[in-house]
Amino acid sequence: MNTKLYFLLFISLALLSSFILSKKEVTLYDEKVSLVNNLNAKNFNSQITANRSKNLISIVHYYTLSDGKSNEYVENFDKFSTEFDGMFKVAAMNCAQYKDVCEKQEVTTTPVFKVYPLLPAPVMNYEGKIEPMALVGFLGKFIPNKVNELNPNNYESFLTERPNLPKAILFSDKKGVPLIFKAVAVSFDVRSF
Repeated sequence: MNTKLYFLLFISLALLSSFILSKKEVTLYDEKVSLVNNLNAKNFNSQITANRSKNLISIVHYYTLSDGKSNEYVENFDKFSTEFDGMFKVAAMNCAQYKDVCEKQEVTTTPVFKVYPLLPAPVMNYEGKIEPMALVGFLGKFIPNKVNELNPNNYESFLTERPNLPKAILFSDKKGVPLIFKAVAVSFDVRSF
């Protein structure tokens, strides 16, 4: 082969690889290490919209890589997704790549955190601190209480009705139901064992 042919082949390969790299999705959250789910136009409805009727509350970080603030939230949002894995759907969407989806969700500037509570509650913006305890405090208000508080009159029926479902009992002298118990009760309520 002559030098011109090698040069053309090299240029063709360089253009092809730059085209392939430009099509690769760029995200703030590394899918290899982060539990934050990276959303796109294809999975948004199945990951977020459909979950609203399945007793799963979601929070989505809408961002662009150039918005100047989103990088500051990555560490705490990642930490939240790890500490409360399974209790909430934690996701993110790059609005530079999926502008149509962001516009449909009424996201016109970034960063924005939107909460998708159970239906029929409306979607809302989260305006608080992006810290695990602040996030769980806000989102926890949307978890329905499906916990049965036992007493001498109802404990036998609790143990015998719906025998195919697992049961968990918490013995405590504290008032109220812990958030994790509410989340587990909701999870048990929607699963068929």
